[in-house]
Amino acid sequence: MARNGKNAVLIRDLTDTMYNPASAPYVSHFTGTDLIISHIERFVCPTISSDQLIGGNPVRFENDKRPHLVMVIAEGEYDTAESLPPYAKEELGKDFRVSYAFAAEDDRNLIPGIEKLQEADIALISVRRRVLPKEDMQIVRDYVASGKPVVGIRTASHAFYIKKAPPEGYGDWETFDQDVFGGNYHNHYANDLKSTVRIAQDVEHPILKGIDRSLVFPQGWSLYKVMPLAEGTTPLMYAEIEGYPEEPVAWTFQRKDGGRSFYTSLGNVDDFKQPAFRTMLKNGLHWAAMKSVLDSAGQ
Repeated sequence: MARNGKNAVLIRDLTDTMYNPASAPYVSHFTGTDLIISHIERFVCPTISSDQLIGGNPVRFENDKRPHLVMVIAEGEYDTAESLPPYAKEELGKDFRVSYAFAAEDDRNLIPGIEKLQEADIALISVRRRVLPKEDMQIVRDYVASGKPVVGIRTASHAFYIKKAPPEGYGDWETFDQDVFGGNYHNHYANDLKSTVRIAQDVEHPILKGIDRSLVFPQGWSLYKVMPLAEGTTPLMYAEIEGYPEEPVAWTFQRKDGGRSFYTSLGNVDDFKQPAFRTMLKNGLHWAAMKSVLDSAGQ
């Protein structure tokens, strides 16, 4: 229908697939369906849920017990639209129901699918300096106010703020970093100043499970300036440029609304090549969703 110029829309919660979890990519049957839906959203047509047509609640398969993780991706600096979907397939496909809201190609301040947050159990934010139509920004605010978990990577610290008044009809969230992550982003060091990441030695936390405490590795891109963090944060990793103060690059935060947040300023494409980062992000999502974190042996 889309190929022939029709205004096609897929009802995603009434979609099923023929997929065998014993075949590649070795994810649950329900994740196999999610991957097809994601492909359709990116390359074929938009999707809606059945409640948008007939009211009630979206359909959810009875045996699908996975937490619904919505990844909101709208940044052009670090290619997370390319790194996060394969990461999710490889690392999260057995444990989470993952769906996406990607930035519109023709309007940087539109994120079609942002309404999926209304169905989400957990959100991952990878957004850089966007404002949204006020009704869409209210969806984000309502999600956070509900006390549900939020995970942010890299530019999520300055996700919904553009350093000037938003256009008429649009809303921003200037204090998103402080309110949601307990952060304090105020610029970054020069890109040519290379930093090295280390794991906190004085903290026992599920997010660090399966990561060698003695490990150090290079950060993929510039080091963010974030000190001091808010009360209620627990730093888990630090990075340092020789001759400059050390900065936290991963921490948890207990929000005032009671929700759990986890943030890391890592997230460049090179960081996704680091096993420690991949494990930390997976553990962080499990922790935020209050699922048990797998140990390094996968037991």
